[in-house]
Amino acid sequence: MIGAARARTDAPGTLSSFLRQRRRWFAGFLQTQYWYRDMTGNRRYGRLGLMMLPVKAFDTVQPIYGLTAFSLLLIFLLGGHFAIVLPVLALIFGKIAIDLAFHLFSVHLYQRWTGDCTTSSFGMAVLAAIFEPFSFQLMRHAGATLGWLHFLLGRQRWGVSKRTGLGTHGSRNPAAKPQ
Repeated sequence: MIGAARARTDAPGTLSSFLRQRRRWFAGFLQTQYWYRDMTGNRRYGRLGLMMLPVKAFDTVQPIYGLTAFSLLLIFLLGGHFAIVLPVLALIFGKIAIDLAFHLFSVHLYQRWTGDCTTSSFGMAVLAAIFEPFSFQLMRHAGATLGWLHFLLGRQRWGVSKRTGLGTHGSRNPAAKPQ
């Protein structure tokens, strides 16, 4: 039965492996953007060229923008510039509220689809929505910034990804080995 299918993701187990993963992914994204740059804004490629690739071009600067914006927010906060900080914090909390609504709806759909109310909780979704902009997003941006450096320095080696989770958590396939 399709609804009974389950998949597990072998996520990085340490911050350094997470940053390496994000560096690899983003450097590859930048490399692909560079290789196919002539498609961006080109009518010959239809919606992909006219709509999707221009949006992706803006995505290339997202990590630099995100880290810069967070740094400026901290500088203004520590400098007591509350006339600047308060409206920005209001926008951040508005984004958190929207994210929280999507998180809670996703948890609801997951629980309804699987009938499993033990592995997901609304409380964890609330915590994730509140802390995600100040934790995961910053780590993701840091890894992507490392990807920029990797790309700009012309490094061709992506590094080795060490996998540990799937092999140690009871994979049903005895032939499956961590890479």
